[in-house]
Amino acid sequence: MNRFALLLPVPRAGLYACAGMILSALIMALSTLSGKYQSLLPQLPALLLNQADPVTDWLFWQLWLPRTVIAAGVGAALAVSGSIFQTLTYNPLGSPDIIGVNAGAAAGAVLSALIWPGYIPATAGALLGALAAVLLVAFAGRERLSFGIHMIVAGVAVNAAAVAVVQFGLTGVRQEDAQQMAAWLSGSLAQRGWQEAAVIWLVLPACVLVLYSQKTALDIWAAGRQAAAGVGINIPLTFILSLTAATVLAAAAVVAAGPVSFIALASPHIVKSMLKSSRWLWLQTALTGSLLLLSADAAARLLPFSSQLPVGVLTAALGGCYLLLLLIREWWNK
Repeated sequence: MNRFALLLPVPRAGLYACAGMILSALIMALSTLSGKYQSLLPQLPALLLNQADPVTDWLFWQLWLPRTVIAAGVGAALAVSGSIFQTLTYNPLGSPDIIGVNAGAAAGAVLSALIWPGYIPATAGALLGALAAVLLVAFAGRERLSFGIHMIVAGVAVNAAAVAVVQFGLTGVRQEDAQQMAAWLSGSLAQRGWQEAAVIWLVLPACVLVLYSQKTALDIWAAGRQAAAGVGINIPLTFILSLTAATVLAAAAVVAAGPVSFIALASPHIVKSMLKSSRWLWLQTALTGSLLLLSADAAARLLPFSSQLPVGVLTAALGGCYLLLLLIREWWNK
């Protein structure tokens, strides 16, 4: 018996979850209290007692803290969404950024800005765009309710169409608005406020509750659709509820931070490589997503070579390398 099992009689999944929480808290503190040229740590007592000067108070409460809160929520939402998509499709590449859900949400938000400017219309447009992308991809795999190469091809097509829609939309707005949209479309947490934080943190627990109601069915689904049907699982209901919740999570993440890639794809794989049981899977996946995005945002803000770098640019670079490694591993295992 492993001697550490006697010293620490805690499930390995629980240890990973605790470690993830601690790391996330440390990175959140670093990201909230530190900038590239200024640290607010010495002013923390004054900030908590509402005795800080107006500039420091604004910097902490209106700029850095909401950005960190949004990063934690968006990372968790994307990670859970990616886990659900991969479970439903039985495909390791089945994440919202690969199959066009994020791009569809971005296209919907841009189109809504042309028709009816405003935050609420943009949120509704992102949701409609994400749902449209999911329906198009689902249509490609309609025969067997599973998505193999058809999903990847459909996702590439949806991404291309969404990019065209976004480019068209950018030509129809003012130059100042186009510049703001371009930064947001890169996946940016800059100039995000409590409004975006409210969106992601209202949607995240609601969708997780819906998914938790289907947890048993999803665990059986992961073993195969035949196994799910054999024990009486309502396959259409589970599929529709889970797919809708995962899509809404992805759309809310896009509204809050733009189309951030890599997080939804990588987080479930990282967790599954560490955990065998599904008991802690969603919690650990959400923590991993938060940790990845918080780390990327901290790097984008604090590293000397990354001035004003949108976090989505950094995650896209990491995602490209990770996707290549996944494809090489799939090829090597054949």
